Amino acid sequence: MNRRCFLTLVSSGLLAPKALIADHHVISADPLVIETDLSSRDRYTPVGDFYVRDHFDAPALSAAGSVRIEGEVKHARDFSLDDFAALPEREVGAVLECAGNRVGATGLVSNGSWAGWRLRDVLASVQPSPRAAYLHLVGSDGYQRSVPFERAADAVIATRLNGRPLTRQHGAPWRALFPGWFGMDSVKWLARMVLARDPLPPEGNTYLKLQRGASGQIEREALPRLPVKSVITGPLPGAVLRRGPVAIQGLAWSGAGKITSVEVSADGGSGWQKAELLPGRDFEWCLWNASVNLSQRGAVELVARARDPEGSQPMERDPSRLDGYANNGCHRVRCVVV
Repeated sequence: MNRRCFLTLVSSGLLAPKALIADHHVISADPLVIETDLSSRDRYTPVGDFYVRDHFDAPALSAAGSVRIEGEVKHARDFSLDDFAALPEREVGAVLECAGNRVGATGLVSNGSWAGWRLRDVLASVQPSPRAAYLHLVGSDGYQRSVPFERAADAVIATRLNGRPLTRQHGAPWRALFPGWFGMDSVKWLARMVLARDPLPPEGNTYLKLQRGASGQIEREALPRLPVKSVITGPLPGAVLRRGPVAIQGLAWSGAGKITSVEVSADGGSGWQKAELLPGRDFEWCLWNASVNLSQRGAVELVARARDPEGSQPMERDPSRLDGYANNGCHRVRCVVV
């Protein structure tokens, strides 16, 4: 069964995810987790190919007919579609990436053109209290997250993806979207928002940066913005290449919003040359192209390294990290030259 057919059947409810064994893109059926193949290098990932990362079963489409906003506000209220429609719309392009995404040409990351309403406009109508320091977002599937209140300034309640209404698997009728931050904060099937003085208590070590300190103790802190990252989408690992000029292409993105440069290496990272960056918008991924000259037969390791305004992508993951999140070590692709 191919991936598009799988998603169509699951979204329509004709098949239960737990009972299916689908193609290699389906990482888990319960909860549903589906990777995206990045090799097509679409500017915007088609909705049918957009990655899926559920935490619980997707609710019925009728489960979230309104959004309740309460807590540290002057006027708690419910927002219906008509209430949202009275607000000015915003369109934003942004990468959405799972915190546990690995480095590679397939993964839990996609780029979309999102449309909906500014979260700051929605919150203004309930008059938040100065004591509101966190925003608790609750989905109708039962999943919930806390984010610092100041992130609401750039966030969107999204109802469309790539010009189409959100599908059930992507959060219909609406979801939160925090450009530049990991996907676990962009709660799908948004049903309630609570403004609060304190964050929700952490669930064990889930979605935390864990690092062994100098004295051996484990230090815990919240995950940062999306780190700067690039991937090679072609050639693919194991490709047989002819000597001479070889085209390399890929994608790069960053929670800082802008990619300033991408470099490629054809010798495992000893020497570097700049790639050409295709025009794009902040918070979207950047498409890039490069050409290297391969003159020696045998194994070759291609490496990509991106930079943003805050620094360079690291060659390797920090060995002191004990968690599996925010993976952004340089992508390496091994090929053979004949």
